[in-house]
Amino acid sequence: MDARTAKTVLITLAITFLVGVSLLTAAAAGFVVGRFSAPEAEPRAEPSSAFPTPTVRFPKAGMAVQILEVLPGSPAEAAGLQAGDRILAVDGAQLELPHDLADLIGSRSPGDRVVLEVERPGQGDPYSLRVRLAENPEHPGEPYLGIRYEWVPRLLPPDPQRPPSYRQGS
Repeated sequence: MDARTAKTVLITLAITFLVGVSLLTAAAAGFVVGRFSAPEAEPRAEPSSAFPTPTVRFPKAGMAVQILEVLPGSPAEAAGLQAGDRILAVDGAQLELPHDLADLIGSRSPGDRVVLEVERPGQGDPYSLRVRLAENPEHPGEPYLGIRYEWVPRLLPPDPQRPPSYRQGS
């Protein structure tokens, strides 16, 4: 490559670089100015009528603990819990995450009473059940409910043919 061609290539590269830097600087300045000068958007009171869509309110589904087994001699058995029952809440706290039941029971002490919101298949609305926690026979000093369970979405109907997917004891 001769000197004239090399000089042309270098000048072209320099101009391209400067134009690119100028565009980036302008874009960044526009972004910053826009962030500080744009008015905050206020949510609309009603949905836009430009594209009418039905408004559907879904209940907060959450999760449920489906009891697989009630251990003999446990507080759960004494309270009348049965395999197939679903626990929806502990002392009014809805179950949302897989560790919630263990955390809520584990935060209590042996002898404490908890109120469980229970749903029994075929019995309609959930009901409240008071349970006195015992001391865990395998871990002295820790509270114990005495069930084996799996996590299921609350809206999933009970299916006795479905194999357990996740088991945990409490």
